[in-house]
Amino acid sequence: MEKLSGIYDAQAVGLPRGRTSNLLSSEVREQQRRRLVKAAIHVFAEKGFVAATIADIVKGARVSRQVFYELFDSKEDCFLAADQLGRKALIETVLIDLQKTQSALADDRWLRSAVRAYLQLCTQEPEFAKAWAIEFPNAGARCLIQRNLFFTELGQRLKVMHSRIKTSQPEQWRDVPDLFYQAAIGGAYEIVFRCICQNRFEQLLALEDVLVDFINCALGYRQPIA
Repeated sequence: MEKLSGIYDAQAVGLPRGRTSNLLSSEVREQQRRRLVKAAIHVFAEKGFVAATIADIVKGARVSRQVFYELFDSKEDCFLAADQLGRKALIETVLIDLQKTQSALADDRWLRSAVRAYLQLCTQEPEFAKAWAIEFPNAGARCLIQRNLFFTELGQRLKVMHSRIKTSQPEQWRDVPDLFYQAAIGGAYEIVFRCICQNRFEQLLALEDVLVDFINCALGYRQPIA
């Protein structure tokens, strides 16, 4: 998977002008957009959203300020694009894999699979994790709304998956109020958030058991009797 953040130094290969054909121009424009988004994530993680400037972003992307404003209206717009990139990575690495394997997993291993994949993503992408966790909620009203909608979406997905596994293992999972799904997502995220705020990325993978136990409790999991 392509890295979600990164900057391009003066020795990096520049982008072609993209004026020989409409197709090439379209491809170059998409590359410019991805460079800007990746550089923005790096800058937001390093300096914080408020302190970061458009100049910092375009310098890191090796793309002109003019191109930035052709693609984005503001830093917030660029951050929203970064959120979409991160969401796509999360769905591809965590949720899709979980949906493929859930029917074949017993007990709470379907949940453990998702938690492990999420922690691995955060560990592999510390700049994105830091930018999204710390800076995104404070980057503007639209970013905060988008962040809250994403948590709601995760809660709904958890409810669907819980309902499916509960059907096949009714003796191990009990019914819970809808609010519990949001509480499970929010509570688990808070545990991860504290590590991210303290730059303890090397400890994230060790949280797997804690997170699984916490979500299990929220979803009414009963350990099978041997």
